[in-house]
Amino acid sequence: MADVGGPLQYYWRTVSNADYSTSFIGYWHVLAMLSLLSAMFLVFLSVLVYRADPSNGKNRFIGLMLITESVRCATAMLYWAYSWPESSLAFLSTVRVVYYVMSLQLFFLYILTPTFYAKRAWSGRLSSFFSVHGLYLLPVFCIVAILGLIAAMGGLHAAIGDIGWTHCSAVGAGIGSTASGDPMPFEVTCPESWASVYPMTLSSPTLGPLTQMLLFLPTLGAIFAAVVVTKITSMTQKVDHAQSVELRAVRLGFIGKAVLQITSILMLLTLVSVLGESPTLDTHPFNPDEQVPKLLIAVGPLLPITVVLAALFEGVVFTYAMAKNEVFGIDEKLRRGFTTAVFTGSFALLFLFATEGMEAAFDKGWVGGILIGLPVIVLRKPILASLERVSNTIMPQSFTKDEFSYIALYKAAISDAVISEKERTMLDIQATAYGFSPSRVASLEAHVDADGSEDE
Repeated sequence: MADVGGPLQYYWRTVSNADYSTSFIGYWHVLAMLSLLSAMFLVFLSVLVYRADPSNGKNRFIGLMLITESVRCATAMLYWAYSWPESSLAFLSTVRVVYYVMSLQLFFLYILTPTFYAKRAWSGRLSSFFSVHGLYLLPVFCIVAILGLIAAMGGLHAAIGDIGWTHCSAVGAGIGSTASGDPMPFEVTCPESWASVYPMTLSSPTLGPLTQMLLFLPTLGAIFAAVVVTKITSMTQKVDHAQSVELRAVRLGFIGKAVLQITSILMLLTLVSVLGESPTLDTHPFNPDEQVPKLLIAVGPLLPITVVLAALFEGVVFTYAMAKNEVFGIDEKLRRGFTTAVFTGSFALLFLFATEGMEAAFDKGWVGGILIGLPVIVLRKPILASLERVSNTIMPQSFTKDEFSYIALYKAAISDAVISEKERTMLDIQATAYGFSPSRVASLEAHVDADGSEDE
């Protein structure tokens, strides 16, 4: 850390000087931190799903899936989270192995999920196994499989891909090395456009043949699961409404996951078509012989970010599906959180691109901030209302058994259009017995009142 200054000083220097036309590394740091925060949020969701019903094998299975997503998010951009010293290259190489172990594990978890809903004897046996012994045997199998493939394909760096490391203390000649120990294929030259962020280091991973195969596996698994769960949903809808609601949520989670993963693959294919090849050690901003396209700078870090967004979407929807009948008001909290996250996240990204676009085009970044900021401020309420409708579609209103009981009591109390003092006391006693908060009681009663006004 002494090479680049203290962490706070370093982050302030890079983020405050971030610019796509020059030193973009600050943006990469911000996106990497977002992936780490997302990983922590997914751990919280996995605990929530597990605690909703620890005795339910399906909850344990989905909890493992969310933990796997969390580890994958945490390792997706870790090499861009800080200006790592050269001694960290071995650690970063191991991190990449963990990421692809999680990718393989997710593939199996996705294709196994429908067995918890299919009404077949063989699916019941599979789901029973993977809700107990499979929870630890599957990770062991995936670790052994990835390590075996790495050994068969010529070693870690030949299979997964090498990591280039460069250090710049000032404008001019820099130094570089690789995780494999091979020399960098070019003379590191620190450009003057990056002078505001020196001293710094940059770690740049490449894609080996094994990584290119594993990049597609989770997407294929999500597509398979979405198709199979859709078929099961159509057969279950007429038989079990509650199960059908859960299935629709799971199906939506897989569809959203597949769409975002496909988007990531399309981005990668676009970059490959622009570069004419997969990114290599030569594709580096400190290579004087290589003109790195701005498309690579802007879109490159968005590839792992789409993986993070896909995991977050899946995590929220799956948590709603698993915990909605056990955790009081979880559906309402998840909808509110989803709306807030989409609104603030979209605004932040639009503000970022608008200011940087105007800065690059007219040297007036503040114009882009105004063009995005004013409409969002003026149209804030209708935008939020639209997002709330979307969140209600994704996660429909649902109630626990205790909430249904309270709703029935409340409907009986308002049957004569007046709630007496005695009836209100009984309702309060019932709400206290069920452990409802005042805000949840108000939400339940508002739901009944709204249904009554619509019926009229």
